[in-house]
Amino acid sequence: MVLQAPEYRRIAAIKRRNPATKVLVYKDMASTRDGARGSELPTGVGYAYANRRHPEWFLRDTAGRRVNWASWPHYWQMDVGSRAYQRAWARNVARDLRRHGWDGVFVDGIARTMQYPWYLNGRTLAKYPGPDDYARATTRFLRRVAPALRRRRLVVGNINDATPALWRRWVGTMSGASKEWWTKADAGRGTGFLTGADWSYQMRLLSEAQARRKIFLAFTYGPVDDGPAMDYARASFLLFARGSRSAFGYAPPCGAEPSTVRWREDIGTPTEPASQTGGIWRREFTGGQVVVNPTSTATVTLPLGGSYVQPNGSIVTSVLLPPHTGLTLRRR
Repeated sequence: MVLQAPEYRRIAAIKRRNPATKVLVYKDMASTRDGARGSELPTGVGYAYANRRHPEWFLRDTAGRRVNWASWPHYWQMDVGSRAYQRAWARNVARDLRRHGWDGVFVDGIARTMQYPWYLNGRTLAKYPGPDDYARATTRFLRRVAPALRRRRLVVGNINDATPALWRRWVGTMSGASKEWWTKADAGRGTGFLTGADWSYQMRLLSEAQARRKIFLAFTYGPVDDGPAMDYARASFLLFARGSRSAFGYAPPCGAEPSTVRWREDIGTPTEPASQTGGIWRREFTGGQVVVNPTSTATVTLPLGGSYVQPNGSIVTSVLLPPHTGLTLRRR
């Protein structure tokens, strides 16, 4: 479970329900927030402290102005490549972990570049103007901070936009990583599905994390009742997931639970690796199988080799798979 820092009082109740649960505290590595108050912060360094004692930690644009994020104007971009900032961030987070008994930290804001509309929106960081400069700063942060925290706690990083080479490097410094927007690039109904090379890239991230025995968390966002989005995301995850160190979550708007149980249908454990035929992926489990069509245009009729129960309860021996669809099928 990932909670905000002020929610530490919930840890005891969670552990009573299930002592094996790992409870991580959320901390952003790339920003400080001028609206955060108190000692339990969503970041590793408080705004007031940095503003008073270390104004050099605030990155500036090429016009000399401090940089706040376009979509979150109270979030201020910090210098993740600064050795002093890294030491302060690690020291503060380690203190929070010890004081409140967290099992680890969920590190948000791990990025190759901040050149996106929701972050810089056309501005350029004066200290990191080149295409790979910020990625190198992120690498330095993770190499120095993550191993120190990992000696006693879990460190799971939310990696936004890494190339496969960066992904391998960054995941290697931590206990694991998460990938948001799993198989779906927005939270709308029936939109934003990832196909082709984009889909294959995400499957590669999952496989490479698991090959290194790292935690992998996949998050898909969408409406509470968007069954096709749940099916595509979960079936894609189950194609390559193995062991108990990976998990998939479908996240509707805050405070809501998915309205259908289809996204957590139990089909047992895998009996073989995923295989591909004609662009369609499938994998057999002890209690069923998953099938995925990650193409953008092809509609395929797939024989199943037996009788299976679809999410709607119907019994089928073959299924019609339109583009960007997946199914978790229970054996009859």
